[in-house]
Amino acid sequence: VPAPFREGRGDGRRAVRHAGGMDPADGASAAFSPPFADHLRHPRNAGTLAPASVTHRGACDDPACGDRLTLDLHVEDGVVRESRFRVEGCVGAIACGSALTTLLAGRAALPDAVTAGEIEAALGGVPSAKRHALRLAIATWRAALAGPVHRT
Repeated sequence: VPAPFREGRGDGRRAVRHAGGMDPADGASAAFSPPFADHLRHPRNAGTLAPASVTHRGACDDPACGDRLTLDLHVEDGVVRESRFRVEGCVGAIACGSALTTLLAGRAALPDAVTAGEIEAALGGVPSAKRHALRLAIATWRAALAGPVHRT
């Protein structure tokens, strides 16, 4: 299970940072399903929400592979209205973070509102070597729900 993100690593990073393995810019992404490759080449909802809009924030590290995923949520009346993700990781983490945010819109802010199976289906399948990214996406979603942002 991915570990919670450790704060203090700096915020000056791009929203999506490829950390090795197959480069999304080369022809290697042809080995993925068309939806997976599309999320990889054109990540949806990458970045951060405006600070005043963030109601929940969560982040997780996957110590086995070094991937890091952060999720900002704007939840209103128990429903996810908007989400953004930031990732430093492999192509699987990029695609899974992107697919997660597309699935969250309009969903109830409940831990089981989105499943790894739904993310995998949205991506048209996930290669076995990248399945760890499904677990990271779900762990980050649950961490975000457990981490409401309190303003004073």
